[in-house]
Amino acid sequence: MGTAALTLLILISVRDGLKNQDPVPAKSEEVIEAGSSVTLKCAGNGTVKWIVQGGKKDIRNDTILIRKASFKDTKTYSCVYDAPGSVENVAVHLFVKDSSNYLNALFGVVIRFDEHQDAVIPCLLTDPSIPESAVSLEPLDYFKKVTTEFDAKKGFTIRNVQTDLNDHTFRCTVTVNGKKKDTHSMRIYVEKEEIIHSVFLPSNEYIRIQGEDFVTNCTAKSNAKIQIAWDNGTKTIEETEMKYSFVDGIWTITSILSIRSVSYEDSGNYTCVAGNKEPSRKRSANLQVIEKAFVHVSTSQNRSISQLTGLDEELTVDVEAYPSQLSWQWLHNNTGIIKNVSSLSKWEHRGPYRHQSILTLYRMNANETGTYTFYANNSETSASLSVEIKLFGTPSVIMEQYSVNGSHEIKCTSKGYTLPAITWLLCFNTSCSDEEKVPFTDELRQDTQEDVVISVMRLEKLNDTVTIFCLASNIAGTASDKMTITKAILPVVASSTKEAEKFSSMFIVVAAGAAFFFLLSVFFIYKYKQKPKFEVRWQMVQVTEGNQYICIDPTQLPYNERWEFPRANLQFGKTIGAGAFGKVMEATAFGMGKDDSALRVAVKMLKPSAHTDEKEALMSELKILSHLGHHDNIVNLLGACTSGGPILVITEYCQHGDLLNFLRRKAEIMNNNFTAALANSTSDYKNMAVEGKYLGSNSGLGNDSSYIDMKPVTSNRASTLENPLVEEEDMDDHLPLDLHDLLNFSLQVAQGMSFLATKNCIHRDVAARNVLVTHGRMAKICDFGLARDIENDSNYVVKGNARLPVKWMAPESIFDCIYTVQSDVWSYGILLWEIFSLEAHIPGLLSTESSTR
Repeated sequence: MGTAALTLLILISVRDGLKNQDPVPAKSEEVIEAGSSVTLKCAGNGTVKWIVQGGKKDIRNDTILIRKASFKDTKTYSCVYDAPGSVENVAVHLFVKDSSNYLNALFGVVIRFDEHQDAVIPCLLTDPSIPESAVSLEPLDYFKKVTTEFDAKKGFTIRNVQTDLNDHTFRCTVTVNGKKKDTHSMRIYVEKEEIIHSVFLPSNEYIRIQGEDFVTNCTAKSNAKIQIAWDNGTKTIEETEMKYSFVDGIWTITSILSIRSVSYEDSGNYTCVAGNKEPSRKRSANLQVIEKAFVHVSTSQNRSISQLTGLDEELTVDVEAYPSQLSWQWLHNNTGIIKNVSSLSKWEHRGPYRHQSILTLYRMNANETGTYTFYANNSETSASLSVEIKLFGTPSVIMEQYSVNGSHEIKCTSKGYTLPAITWLLCFNTSCSDEEKVPFTDELRQDTQEDVVISVMRLEKLNDTVTIFCLASNIAGTASDKMTITKAILPVVASSTKEAEKFSSMFIVVAAGAAFFFLLSVFFIYKYKQKPKFEVRWQMVQVTEGNQYICIDPTQLPYNERWEFPRANLQFGKTIGAGAFGKVMEATAFGMGKDDSALRVAVKMLKPSAHTDEKEALMSELKILSHLGHHDNIVNLLGACTSGGPILVITEYCQHGDLLNFLRRKAEIMNNNFTAALANSTSDYKNMAVEGKYLGSNSGLGNDSSYIDMKPVTSNRASTLENPLVEEEDMDDHLPLDLHDLLNFSLQVAQGMSFLATKNCIHRDVAARNVLVTHGRMAKICDFGLARDIENDSNYVVKGNARLPVKWMAPESIFDCIYTVQSDVWSYGILLWEIFSLEAHIPGLLSTESSTR
């Protein structure tokens, strides 16, 4: 501590005057006569204290004054800094000579020592001139057996003390001038060395739900009767129950810790400390207090597995749950429990709340491809996890032959995963070597389905025998089939004049019919091209210098496969909305919600008759939504199914439907409340014109609008979900609207539009019909043009081959087809009118017909 060393000064006075008038530096030893007075003073650059040999507590002062010193003051006095970790000290040993007392015994009747330690018996000489050999421990016959050492300032030291000193009486003796002087007798108690054989906790982790009781125990085995205490880091826990037993020289001590009705504050580590002295033995356990029961299911494997047929596959799922008593099962394609000789499932415990399920599938065949779902539940909740397995298999090949109008056609059908590629080879013989086979390069017809390829080759004429080979190849291997065709099996073509005339007449009829059907096809193609197509209203742009907008082709946006969701995990409910191109359905997605539970979602899909352009448009919408990311005020993407069937876009479910109809349902009640408020008003001024028209019957669309709304689903949910995971019925729909709600809708839509603007996305159809209302009356922007019958909706006017929402469009969008963030702001202004006034029309707004001339 600091740079200054401790200084010890001593002032000694005797009966007949001062020995020294001023304090002088003390030596390591000072000898004084009994009856003298001694002053010990310690100085340093900090607070000091005194440690006195044999003293029970320290003296926190810089000075010790001893008046009329006696033999009992024969001790060592040490001065140290009063600071933690301080090691610097200065000491003086004071001898107080007394002819009647040659020894100062600094011990009581009983002295306690630990077995195998060095024991110090402080019998201190009061006169340093007495030889140390004059001092002994008696009875001598015993102490001759042990190793002892004597120091005038410390006393006797007995090396490696043993328990056989117990139950004996001892004393210190000094012989001076032939006379013996004894100290008082003492008893030495040697405490047996504490050996803790083991400390055991049933578990190192515990989970409890808030309000449950928590009970655990700690058991120690020892050769001595030791104590057990509990510590949770902030306090020592006293309220425990103790149990003791003693068998075959071993003590078994058990401490039971019990906490009634745990709370979050009880969470943490609990340490069991066993032993009467240091070093003790410790064991710790963690208690986690949670809000509710849970089941978590996870896997470190890929959720989509592809492998060759005939190999084994092992699916491993990790489960963590509380309560930990679980029921579990594996499902294949959600149709039934797996119970067959080709699979084996194991359930292993990996901890008090952790388990592992392993499903081993042996020599997998084509029938075992599909989705494998693990389902686990405890008494409170459940969770599931699905893994899709696709098997690479050598393709199958089947060849068929038939004749069409004198030509010979051969059909080759191949099935397999991955999708096979078909190659045709010809050989003009019945038995062919590889060198004789030549590829068939004429025009072929080919049709491809999910895992089936059909290829058709056509032989116009056949002058000789030919062997035809169909080869199908994929990643798993190659398979082939062959067929030999001779000229004799082909139909014979007649060559007489009569037959030729008959053929000529037939040819003319067929040619005329073909021409008619060709013109008819051209007409239908023209009409189809003129028909408005489904397109994504949302548009991604890139802003260049001069505020110029460059449109980004959404088909070029990347699509992340992480959005893929198993089709088998979707259970469809009722249709929410339907249009010319597709529909939106309510569905339950199993494994999508928190903790892999069920989640209520909305699913967009095209009609089965959808064309390629419409499929690309829906895929573009999916890419735009995945590119935008999450925001509270847009209908967010949750997942998609893009392979193995029609495209499905999975989004958030908004139970109150679109904002337009939500306002319409509330309009009459709000209007009545507003009128009643005006009638009860005590103000001197009252605008009578407002009473009847603050809220009308529609929002600028007219009562004759054929708008098809996105209606809320009010069907019995239990019949759809049939499990306890169904959300509670939202009561928002039963409460009236007020001005605060209208302002909130306006703000939330503005926040959503601001988010789209930061992502360089232009909506192009901002209207109340494209805003959905969900739980808590939160507004979310969307585009449900897919599920709206725009052909019969008067809000959409045909312009070219598109139908446009003219009443909501900015002038530059109507006349110059220019869409910008500013044009969305115009549409937002119309939306504000829809929210705050349901008038029949907006004052000053031209009719649809005049505005589009």
